[in-house]
Amino acid sequence: MVALVATAACSDSADRDPATEPAGTEPAGTETAPAETGPDPAETAAARPGGEIVLAVEQWPECLNPLTSCANATWMIWSVLVHVLPGLMEYDINNNIGASPVLAEAPTVENGGAVLNDDGTLTITYRLNPDARWSDGTPITSTDVWFTWRAKLDTEGSLNTIGYDLITAVDHDDPLTAVVTFSEPYAPWRYLFGSILPAHAFDGSTDISGHWNDTIPISGGPWLQESWSQEQHILVPNENYWVPDRMPLVDRVVMVPREDTDTEIVALQTGEVMAAFPQPFPGAKERLAPPLAFVAGAGTYIEGLWINQIAPDRQFEITKNVRQALAYSLDRERIADVALGPIIDDPVVLQCAGWNPAFGDWCADDFAHYGQDMAMVTELLTAEGWTRPDPDGLWVNEEGVELVLQWNTVAGNKRREDVQALVVEMTRPFGIGWEIINYDPGELFQNRLPAMNFGPVALFANSTSPDPTVTAHYDIDGIPSEANGFSGQNFTAYASQQASDLAFAIDAEVDETARLELVRELGTLLGTDVPWIPLYVLPNLLAWNPEVLDGPGGWVSSVYGGFYDMYDWTVVG
Repeated sequence: MVALVATAACSDSADRDPATEPAGTEPAGTETAPAETGPDPAETAAARPGGEIVLAVEQWPECLNPLTSCANATWMIWSVLVHVLPGLMEYDINNNIGASPVLAEAPTVENGGAVLNDDGTLTITYRLNPDARWSDGTPITSTDVWFTWRAKLDTEGSLNTIGYDLITAVDHDDPLTAVVTFSEPYAPWRYLFGSILPAHAFDGSTDISGHWNDTIPISGGPWLQESWSQEQHILVPNENYWVPDRMPLVDRVVMVPREDTDTEIVALQTGEVMAAFPQPFPGAKERLAPPLAFVAGAGTYIEGLWINQIAPDRQFEITKNVRQALAYSLDRERIADVALGPIIDDPVVLQCAGWNPAFGDWCADDFAHYGQDMAMVTELLTAEGWTRPDPDGLWVNEEGVELVLQWNTVAGNKRREDVQALVVEMTRPFGIGWEIINYDPGELFQNRLPAMNFGPVALFANSTSPDPTVTAHYDIDGIPSEANGFSGQNFTAYASQQASDLAFAIDAEVDETARLELVRELGTLLGTDVPWIPLYVLPNLLAWNPEVLDGPGGWVSSVYGGFYDMYDWTVVG
């Protein structure tokens, strides 16, 4: 799965000249609040029930850098970042966004924290909690907010800078007040600064591409990273954490990679691990029967066939007609039944390209007209010179190349491999063939996707949020390339200026009715251009053994993953 970073078009970093910097952009670390006494580590440890939790992690990150392609894998966020790096705003258990413990309060129009100025700029004032501190005792200050902004823009290979590139200044003169100025209205501002960085940990350099690739030594969350390798990840309580309700109750958590569904579930069944957060898989109800327990919930990830129009291994141009023909060869209701039927009742086909039906009214029926239609496939392909010499064979273009698409997904993910097998049979009568090449999660999500070296078709899930921003998907300047340092998350290489402009217009529009009109316009365009083919919303599934572990289940539908509240879990016995 891919973590969609709600962040704008790439910005080239440059050497900063203090003489030309806007006010409030002096080097990080020049202002800090005085250190205060945090919780007493000895008292905290004495009150802890203790014990060790062992968890199976479905996708193992290749590296840990929170800004580069390392962060393209969802499990890097779920297994590492949400436990150690705080954000300014955060989601609650129902995925409503509000102030995190780092803030004294959320910025609003009513409290003067969110102001649309007469000159068209937007000012957001974050008032920080004076108790907030990093694990080394250093206070979390407005300088950390400034540093995070600059690091997003200045780090070589920064995954996504959407939204941050609209910020013109972060005033951090007052350590407890960060005043963020945007050059124009930006409706998804709440979703920026989802992780903030400790400025004092980077020696003043705002390019952190060479840092934190195999360790994150400082924490601002409930947990502190003791060690991380390709074999295991160990977290221990952050004794300087200032939020009593989130102080961990166990002595340590050990995460181990179990990167295919069968291995993951066997590890749970045999007691090798205590809990797992697997993707939904066929036979889940039977394999997770007592003494195991599991809970399924609404998901925040949408799954589909993502079409890389500039795939290096493509044998022909992936035109709109080809993409539409593929959509007309699929029975997506049957695909959803095969993929999700064994897990949830009445799975629903996703009919929009980027929005989650669970969040507001943004998702419409933009793809509802696509169903298996041989006449449409024939019309679309014939119009571009494709022929079918053998009525039972594959389409062939004017150069004699057969219509065969390379298809990648996660090796060992049975649900996705079942979908592949189904689609291969499903599209054969329509003259469309496939070459299946699957990869382990790290190779696919952290190496091939960011370098646009996949497909042209890949099956994976992408994150969604309650805000309708989809700029990362459709930003024309966000197509990763050598020229932009492989930044951006437009992994379909969808080069539509109209779609890009509409996506940015959605972000700039603060009126909900007007935003909905723009979403509808973009959705209609996507339903015609078919940059990717939506399949379904992926439900979440959390499984554990209640004989050895107490507490899981509450955050199954969270954007932070099912392990987010493990600070509240305890070992039984």
